[in-house]
Amino acid sequence: MNPRQRRGVFLLVVTSVLAVAVFAGVLYYVRTVSTQVGPMTTVLQLNRAVEAQEPIEPAMLEEIAVPERWAPASAPHTKSDVEGLVAATAYKRGAVVQAGMLVERPIVQPGFREVAVVVDAETGVAGKVRPGDRVDVIATMRADGDSKNLARVWVSNVLVVEVGIPTTVEDPDDIAPSRGLPVTFALSTEDALTLAYVETFSEKMRIALRGAGDEAEIPFDERTFDGTVAQKKKQES
Repeated sequence: MNPRQRRGVFLLVVTSVLAVAVFAGVLYYVRTVSTQVGPMTTVLQLNRAVEAQEPIEPAMLEEIAVPERWAPASAPHTKSDVEGLVAATAYKRGAVVQAGMLVERPIVQPGFREVAVVVDAETGVAGKVRPGDRVDVIATMRADGDSKNLARVWVSNVLVVEVGIPTTVEDPDDIAPSRGLPVTFALSTEDALTLAYVETFSEKMRIALRGAGDEAEIPFDERTFDGTVAQKKKQES
């Protein structure tokens, strides 16, 4: 074997040894990473921002694989695990779902009924009312004869069960179409009848959103306003 051939064989051996060393290094790295990361699991991630009390639908969620050791212990793993739940508060896109982030939809108690009405979206705090909120239903009535026009809290401390999407409402008595907000309340029979009466005969009906934790009943003698107090103050001034 001449010197050139020996050099060729030497280079081939060196190349083979280096290739084996690189392969062994890559294999060792993969095994090390696998040992550190551990088995994988599936978690749910929001693919868009959601608002507080917004019902969670399968289309809002993505199933992603993450190392089991990095996944929150309370994280649900399938979309069926969160079916029928609503967001406890507002969350951004990309948030990984954990226990406590999603809660049960407000439940109507025995003796109450779900009643849906359409309120004025412009004057009914549209965009702020969410399921689980407490509101007062206020309506104005136009009086006949010597009676005075009045505004009154007809139903107080009402639980909001569901809020729909604002839609266009056409009324023959209105010059231009208005936007209505479908809202479902949990009401006793008496309050349901009152709300049906108000929705039918009032000039304008709106809802007043209560602050968090405010469930106090409004005294009956403080629920009606007919302009008398305002007129008296005007005369005194």
